[in-house]
Amino acid sequence: MPATALRPFVRVLFVAGALCASATAFAQQPLSPNYPSVPTVELLDPGASAQSGTLAVCNATWYGAEGEIPEGWPTASGEPFHRFALAAAHNSLPFGTNVRVTYQGRSVVVRINDRGGFGGAVCIDLTYGAFLRIANPDLGVIGVDYQVQ
Repeated sequence: MPATALRPFVRVLFVAGALCASATAFAQQPLSPNYPSVPTVELLDPGASAQSGTLAVCNATWYGAEGEIPEGWPTASGEPFHRFALAAAHNSLPFGTNVRVTYQGRSVVVRINDRGGFGGAVCIDLTYGAFLRIANPDLGVIGVDYQVQ
């Protein structure tokens, strides 16, 4: 068999080898971003559950960048999404729960109306408008205290 007939086969093997090498390198990297080292959720009142008055410390992020979610798109609770609403997503608090979120002395009361698929040390995801009330959105992730109202 002439060498020119083997070229396409050699190219396929070369590409397959390169793909395997890059997949192996990718698999060795952590999948979640490196958030500041704040515990996922630390209850400051041991033995307390997510009842009214519960105070906890965790990381907060924001969602609703311009064009990310269409205005009026339904949230997990069925309410329409508005990026400047004082609302938040939480994995376990009941819809309609009011939560006071505090960062460096500034606080905002938000209503839980969505669920989050966030991971790492992030426990609450504020709308852009709510995050804007307590911090610069350029920070992305902030350590907050939150209290169920």
